[in-house]
Amino acid sequence: MTGAPEPAATRRVSFVVPAYDEERRLGMTLDRLIDFLSRQPYDSELIVVDDGSRDGTAAIARAAAARAVPRVTVRLLQHERNRGKGAAVRTGILDATDDPVFYLDADLATPPEEIPKLLAALDAGHDLAIGVRIQPDGYDMRESEPAFRRIGGKLFTAVRKRLLLSDIHDTQCGFKAFRKEAAQRLFPLQRLDGWAFDAELLFMAERLGLTIAQIPVEWRHVEGSRFQVTIRSAFHELRDLARIRWAHRGLERA
Repeated sequence: MTGAPEPAATRRVSFVVPAYDEERRLGMTLDRLIDFLSRQPYDSELIVVDDGSRDGTAAIARAAAARAVPRVTVRLLQHERNRGKGAAVRTGILDATDDPVFYLDADLATPPEEIPKLLAALDAGHDLAIGVRIQPDGYDMRESEPAFRRIGGKLFTAVRKRLLLSDIHDTQCGFKAFRKEAAQRLFPLQRLDGWAFDAELLFMAERLGLTIAQIPVEWRHVEGSRFQVTIRSAFHELRDLARIRWAHRGLERA
């Protein structure tokens, strides 16, 4: 799945933002994204997927969609109930019209200024480009997280590397880009709706022989994460990791 990038004048890129009860920061996030994307040499489609929010998330997205901004369109998709981040990302990716397609977290823990790095990796011929929070000098930007999240993340990574993906440094950074053809192969096969869906996608990509570029990106911990590390959530995510290999046991390279 390689090929020359489209000329900048004709290129369109889709961006998916999953959102659940994000009324406090979604407006600032969309303003920042729209401002950044309006200054890029391509047109953009920004898709907000409201994952069954109970607050004003949808109203904020509609207000952003109603504003006329050159070269950036905003759309809202909604789930009737909360289904999980994995489900929200899948809904947005499969509804995207452009190539390539990104997804990024609503907290913008990785700033939009890092988008060109992933685009360049796709233009170089990779099927997927994923942000990783480990820098070339070895510094892990997750060190800024609270201790309980660091411990939970390290446990998840240790189990994930043993069970599934030993050569992927960071599966859980919410900053990933896909060639549309790769996305259309992967997301219909996705089974997990929760936090571990990233690991599932990358496991499937490796099984299918897709190329994955791991790109160090800036990242900072942002308070207010929707994912809370508890004993129960840790059990669910570790269980999901164990399910991935079984769920895709028949998946082979084309």
